[in-house]
Amino acid sequence: MTTYHKGTYGALAALLILTAPESPAFSQGQPSDAASSETPDAVSTQTPKADQAYVPPKADEPALPTLPPTPVLDTTSYPECREDFQKIAAPFDKAEDTNRCTLLLDQYYAGVLNPFRQEMIDHQNALSALYNDEVGGQMKYSQASRDQFYKDMMREHANSDPDGSNLADYRKSEARYQEDRAYLQDRFCFNTGCGGYPVPTYVAAEEQTEVASRSDKKKSAKKSSGSQKCKKSRKRGGFLGGVLGGVVGDAAGLGTIGTIISSGVGAVLVGEIACKLTDKEQKVAAEATVEVTEKEEVGATAEWKSPSRSGVSGSSTVTALNTEPSGRRCMNITDVAIIDGEETRVAKQMCRGPGESRYTVMA
Repeated sequence: MTTYHKGTYGALAALLILTAPESPAFSQGQPSDAASSETPDAVSTQTPKADQAYVPPKADEPALPTLPPTPVLDTTSYPECREDFQKIAAPFDKAEDTNRCTLLLDQYYAGVLNPFRQEMIDHQNALSALYNDEVGGQMKYSQASRDQFYKDMMREHANSDPDGSNLADYRKSEARYQEDRAYLQDRFCFNTGCGGYPVPTYVAAEEQTEVASRSDKKKSAKKSSGSQKCKKSRKRGGFLGGVLGGVVGDAAGLGTIGTIISSGVGAVLVGEIACKLTDKEQKVAAEATVEVTEKEEVGATAEWKSPSRSGVSGSSTVTALNTEPSGRRCMNITDVAIIDGEETRVAKQMCRGPGESRYTVMA
């Protein structure tokens, strides 16, 4: 065994260093062969560590379709006419104006509110169709995108339900319409004598004057007076009837102003016949109408005869009967009056609202 002393080992080491050839591998500051063999490209392509998940590049995803616009209710065209009748003095003229305003309200209801409700139903159907046809099950969209679109679509669908936020203006307008219409109907009766209200004083006085006139004047004079009165009734009824005839659906107004002729019969007689009859004849004619309304049958007929004039008689006949979606029940009635061989035939509509006990003339 060779034994090296400390001094000998140190000398030998120094000798090896001095005699070693110059080599890049051992030059100061130079990388080893192993290190120099590693290029930047080689480093970037190293296999990732086991604890790092590989995420492939995400392909560009097409834009999702846009939800259809939400329908908007036209609230600016709501008729602002509820109190217009207050500017008028005569009761019948007040009633005529309340009827005019009611017709405008009915037109708004039939022409704006009802179509808007259908628009919202169509909107909901369009939302469902958009998801089913263009998004649901379409693999060009990620699952996350499809799920988000579904949530947005269902939120808009729920908002378009009758109690949803998209119908808030509709509910307010519909409630306003119902309130205004009920108010105008009450004012109409207050100024005409229907619905339990007394006949306005000036109308009753006008009737008393005419009765006295009939007893004092000749028959020709009485016919002239009656003719003038009937012309007045036809003028009022003709104006409103023309308006009513041009309106469809729920736009029916409140009725003909010529309805009220004398206390107790105003809710069932129209002016074209009532103006030809005496007070007692109006009473029996009204009773005939009430009789057929109580039967509520198409074809029901009730006849009447004048208690004072032999050549005066008439009848009331139900020609149609229907119930509206609102619960209001209406019937069409034809009144006939025969006076000295001359026949007068008038068609009228009578309706009874939910909770009401009797039918009243509407048109």
